[in-house]
Amino acid sequence: MLTPDFITESLNVQPVIIGEIRKDISLKISIDSREIDENSCFLAIKGERFDGHNFVKDCVNKGVKYFILNKKYKNKIKENGYFWFVKDNIKALGQLAKKYKNEIFANSVAITGSSGKTTTRELIVSILSKKYNIHTAKKNFNNEIGLPLTILEAKPETHIFVLELGMNHRGEIHRLSKIVSPFASVITNIGYAHIGNLGSRENIAKAKAEIFDGMNKGGYAFLNKDDDFYEFLKKISPCEVIDFSIKDIQIIENKGIDGFTIDYKGEKIEFSLPGFHNISNLAAALKVAEFFNVDPKNIAEAIKNFKPVKGRNEVVKGKITLINDAYNANPASMKASLLVLSSSNKGRKIAVLSDMLELGKYEVKLHEELGEWINTQKPCETIFCYGKLSKIMADKIKNIKVFWFDNKEKMIEELKSFVQEGDIILFKASHSMGLEEVFDRLRSFKSN
Repeated sequence: MLTPDFITESLNVQPVIIGEIRKDISLKISIDSREIDENSCFLAIKGERFDGHNFVKDCVNKGVKYFILNKKYKNKIKENGYFWFVKDNIKALGQLAKKYKNEIFANSVAITGSSGKTTTRELIVSILSKKYNIHTAKKNFNNEIGLPLTILEAKPETHIFVLELGMNHRGEIHRLSKIVSPFASVITNIGYAHIGNLGSRENIAKAKAEIFDGMNKGGYAFLNKDDDFYEFLKKISPCEVIDFSIKDIQIIENKGIDGFTIDYKGEKIEFSLPGFHNISNLAAALKVAEFFNVDPKNIAEAIKNFKPVKGRNEVVKGKITLINDAYNANPASMKASLLVLSSSNKGRKIAVLSDMLELGKYEVKLHEELGEWINTQKPCETIFCYGKLSKIMADKIKNIKVFWFDNKEKMIEELKSFVQEGDIILFKASHSMGLEEVFDRLRSFKSN
């Protein structure tokens, strides 16, 4: 229960009370003045484009009487209400989440890594839900704002939090880990994502290892034995290590874009996610599920019924087959997705690609290397791409057809005229390049 007294105790700040305001009320925390009601406490966040403090009056007009605001605004508030003035609003949000998690006595599984975090999280959620009350993020809330908000939305009867810890810079996972206090920590892999901010894969490994900083005493670290930073992470882990590997999964048949047939404890199971990177994600989820003593029959059922997360190896079949993997991209995930495309033995294979971002000083080199890899591996017959960095990649490809465009709209129009029934098309790029729009446009175009 997030009562005014709970907020006062969590923040260690005495409120300023103006007018006659109820104290016996259960509140939910909100940072969005557009979606708020009188049973909410508005926590104002100052972002790059908007300052939440400018919307206090809007909240008051909707009946809100409880506010967590920055100290700088203490003398500017004239409205009636219950006000907590804090030095750091985002830190205050984390304090509330940490206190609330401790109040409901829930365990937590925390997941980080350069790729595969969300799919691994969703696999773990689907399996653990067979036995426990699980709480996880509704969206990709994995930063210092989204993660605490996710915790604060949990029901008191929650048994286990399954949470994704994201980052762009050193120190971010450290702060998230301190909020979450993981009992089980999963590191999927160490790749090139965010190398532009961190400078090297070694620094990325150190940043991901910050997940250990807030770990529960007596906790467990789940590490990828196939990753070349496994030994480094195992050495610095403060707790017992449980490893996972794609070798843990007994594959009966690789069915290309339709996923795999696997054997789990003697039962033949259809696993719908394509690509060996998803076998690695499944291996991690199975080790966590077995650790929490989920019945093997329930594990098998969860694997059978698992559906891909939107934008991550999402296969849509119709007159053409679309593989929407456009949520994010780095060199490793780009190659993995192209290998999924290449595994199909039907129709023309077309890749729609755009830039991989946040690679910093490595961006030219890594796009060149991807182009050279594509040129050698020939995972598809045709590539459509746009973006300045994709031009660098395209210039390295000589052995297959490549069409480069200086903007997305031109590419969409050319795709519409090029695509024919039976084609298999992959969409892959960093999220901000907007390939999901291309996917949606092509999907609706060919469904008519």
